[in-house]
Amino acid sequence: MLRRLDRALCWLEDAFIASLLLSASVIIFVNVIMRYVFNTGFIWAEEFVRYEIVWLVFIGGSVAARKGIHIGVEALLHVLPPLLQRALKVTVGLICIGFCAALVWYGVELVAQTLMFRQRTSAMQTPFWIVQLAVPIGAGLMLLRFAERVWLDLRGVAYRDELEAIS
Repeated sequence: MLRRLDRALCWLEDAFIASLLLSASVIIFVNVIMRYVFNTGFIWAEEFVRYEIVWLVFIGGSVAARKGIHIGVEALLHVLPPLLQRALKVTVGLICIGFCAALVWYGVELVAQTLMFRQRTSAMQTPFWIVQLAVPIGAGLMLLRFAERVWLDLRGVAYRDELEAIS
């Protein structure tokens, strides 16, 4: 059951990111054509794509955590014996979980404050909390992915390294 839920979440993350990338590319392309060929354009295009990129960054952070491709210094890891390697991985994972938990907490506070003040985006006049919701959702997903890695490290189970599958 958990595996099926994990696969569904992976698919949703990947599909969401792909749709945002496609949408942003099409909107920017069409807007450039409209500007330079027809001397007009969409007022909302740059703002919309900017907010799509915010969502891309936070959901992409979850995908990076799932695939183990966040930036890290591994020089120390490779010179340690296996038991200390595992301890270091767990420690780093717990720090990442703590950071993500704080980001979720303060992200929810930010969204609540924005809701209270009824802030809107400048060009589209969309409620700004929709944009800011990327912070707690993305951080929550990252927290989940880091927790999964820590759990596997604690059990001594090797998780799939998707970087090796790519090369």
